[in-house]
Amino acid sequence: MGFDQKESDERKPFFDKMQAEWINRKRPDNPRPFSVPYEENIRGDKVDDERSREKKGKVNSLQRFRYVRHEKILEREKENSPDCSYKLLQAEQNLREVVQEESAIKEGIQPLSKDAQERLIVLNTTYWRLSQEWWHWRSALHPGPQERAFKLWRSHPKWYMHQELVKDCAGQDGCCARECGCCQNRQIDASRILGVGHCTLECECCRQARGFEISKEDKEKVRSQFRFDGKRLDSRLKAINMVSIFGLVSDHFRNPFEMIDVPPSYEQFETKEKEQEASHLIWREVEMVETSSWR
Repeated sequence: MGFDQKESDERKPFFDKMQAEWINRKRPDNPRPFSVPYEENIRGDKVDDERSREKKGKVNSLQRFRYVRHEKILEREKENSPDCSYKLLQAEQNLREVVQEESAIKEGIQPLSKDAQERLIVLNTTYWRLSQEWWHWRSALHPGPQERAFKLWRSHPKWYMHQELVKDCAGQDGCCARECGCCQNRQIDASRILGVGHCTLECECCRQARGFEISKEDKEKVRSQFRFDGKRLDSRLKAINMVSIFGLVSDHFRNPFEMIDVPPSYEQFETKEKEQEASHLIWREVEMVETSSWR
């Protein structure tokens, strides 16, 4: 079929009308402040407010902005189910168990028994499988604010020594409840870098501190209680997720990187919290006195 100029001229008013309707279409009342034109926006693009915080080096404000924006993206897309970051944290938990069990076997009686050698082969295979799982969930993080927040926070090699994560380890009677410093100084081979972090049920130091073995049944009960499966999201799991992915803690406005520290003992945590609470009460009393004097 050849080019029909007459037919084209007849259709021109129709196309002109369609183009005019597109140009003059109704836009959202509150378009998002993207630096690119609204119609060119891709989900998760960096906005001017985020760039401003990034440029000023306000890490806490930057990560909070990213966290809130990520939550809004989930809400807007009606993704009410827990995002894949919980699956990522569970993969990391499983990787830590493998690495700590490997360390316990290698630090045991030498030379290794046949059973121990066979177990190491199984664990090596398990680590490989879990590392693939980790990468799957790592790649599945929402492109945009969540992924940028994750990259920034995990850029610190000791991110897991955040005070809240140390406190959680101590609360589970892990090495952070003692003066051994295993979590901070645990020697991990470069090929096992995904296994960094706090104690699991396979930590040899914790086993020696307990003085007894945990049965398989009890291990499974404990694992199910602390599992990041997304089926039940209590306040603890949400808090661990927020600090592990974004480096954030509710009601704390310090730079997250400043909250990475040598792990104090559990008693020191309690003392510090009591001191902060006492300081807060003192300031409240001062404010009340000053307020009453103004009246």
